[in-house]
Parts: sequence; structure tokens; C-alpha cells
Amino acid sequence: MSARQIFEKFDKNKDGKLSLDEFHEAALAFFNNFSQEDISSMFKEMDVDGDGELDADEFTSCIEKMLKDVFDFCDVDGDGKIPADELYVSMTKLGKECTEESCAEKVRLADADSDGYLSFEEFTAMVLSDF
Repeated sequence: MSARQIFEKFDKNKDGKLSLDEFHEAALAFFNNFSQEDISSMFKEMDVDGDGELDADEFTSCIEKMLKDVFDFCDVDGDGKIPADELYVSMTKLGKECTEESCAEKVRLADADSDGYLSFEEFTAMVLSDF
């Protein structure tokens, strides 16, 4: 699923914009521990044109930036790819419960080119596949 498809999923009234309420639901799908204050603050940052709503471009641009930031965090050695051991180290730093084996399985399943690593595109597909 792409960021645009996620936008469309949460655009409940299909008006091409996300209200704060619609964005709240989307944000909690990504980050279930965000407070209302965190979500409101993020919404204001994403609302580049200041119209009180997020259009698809504002939403997808922000999601893509967040995914890149998370990818860079997980790419421990900065080589542009994430092997299972880097994914495991990153997830444990974030406090996520996982095992080396479960991370290896995630990489194996998302590794479209079977090179043993996640590229940014593979990582993005893995993260967005839950939606």
C-alpha cells in the first residue's frame, strides 16, 4: 500500500482532505502511543498551506519523510540497506519486543530482490503493508 492509498483510506468523507479527526485516526494507526497534543502538533506541522486540513500531497510528503527518518535510524551503519541484525538492534532501541529470528523473518518476507537486506523501497513496503 502506498502513502496515497493510506490517505484515501482515512479520507472518510472522500473530499480529498484529511480533517484533524480523520488525521487523528491515521496517526493512531501508525503510532498508538501518541497523545492528542502530539497529534494536533503534528497536524499543524504537516498543514503547510495552513488551511486546517491536509491534502494528499501534504500527507504523503510527511509520511515519506517519516519513513526515510525511520529507515535512516534502522540503517545503523549508513550503507543504505538494513539487514536483520540492524533491524533487531533498532527495534530493541525503540523498546519493541522482538527476537533476532522474528526480525530475520520480516527481512526475508520483505526482501523482494532476495539480497538479504531491505532497501528503502522494501522497508517502506514492509511498514505500509500493515494498512
